[in-house]
Amino acid sequence: MPRGIVISDLHLFSVRSAGEQRLASIRDDLAAADVIVLNGDTFDFRWSHFRDEEKFVEAALDWLRRFAATYPQATIHFICGNHDCLDALTVCLDDLAQRCPSLSWHETHLLLGTHLFVHGDCAHRRMDAVGLGRYREVFKREKPRAAWLAQGYRVVDRIGITWLAHRSHFGVQGTLERLTWHLDRAIPEWRATTRDCYFGHTHLPFRGRSLDGVRFHNTGCGIAGSRFAPVMFEI
Repeated sequence: MPRGIVISDLHLFSVRSAGEQRLASIRDDLAAADVIVLNGDTFDFRWSHFRDEEKFVEAALDWLRRFAATYPQATIHFICGNHDCLDALTVCLDDLAQRCPSLSWHETHLLLGTHLFVHGDCAHRRMDAVGLGRYREVFKREKPRAAWLAQGYRVVDRIGITWLAHRSHFGVQGTLERLTWHLDRAIPEWRATTRDCYFGHTHLPFRGRSLDGVRFHNTGCGIAGSRFAPVMFEI
C-alpha cells in the first residue's frame, strides 16, 4: 500500500525558519515515501531575506526542482499557503510541473483517496471560498517586510509572545469549527469522501482529533522553537 508524508509551514527563506534542519531530521521518512505533501507556507515571502521578488521566485523554483530530484521515488504535491501564494511564484508553477513530472501544485486543497489536505488559513477566521480569496489577495501581491521587522519577529518568537497569541486564537475546537464551516461551503462533497483531514497554519500540532466522524491532524511548523510534526499516512 502506498505511503505518504505530509509536512507544512517550513517558512523557508525566513530568518525565523529552521525548516532545512527539520527536513534533514526526517530524511529517511521522505526517502521512503511514495507521496510527499508540502501543505502550505513552504516558503515565506513576507518575512524573506530575499529583498527582490525575482530572486525569491527563482530560489523557490530551484528549491522545488532540487527537492524533486532528491526524492525521485515520490509524487510531490505542493499546496499554496498564504505566505507562498505570491502571484509571481504561482504563475511559474505550471511550467515547473511540466519540467518535473513528479511534481504538481494545488491552489487551495488536495484530495487523495480519503485524505484531504488544506493549508489551514481558511480557518484563520470564518470564511467561505470567496472569503479565502479575499484574505489571500494581500499575500498574492506581498512585499517583503523590512529586515529589522523580521529580526524583531524572531525575537518575539523566542520570548514566547507569538505562541501565546496562536494558542489564544487557535484553540483546537474553535479552529476545527471554522475549518469545517469553510469546507462545507468551499468543497460541499468533502464529508462524503474524507476520513482524515490535514492542515497547518496555526503552528500548533495535534493528531487524531475527531469531529463529526473525521479525524483532523495539524502538522506543526518548521519555525525555530516550535514543534514540527509531520504525519505519515497510507493511501
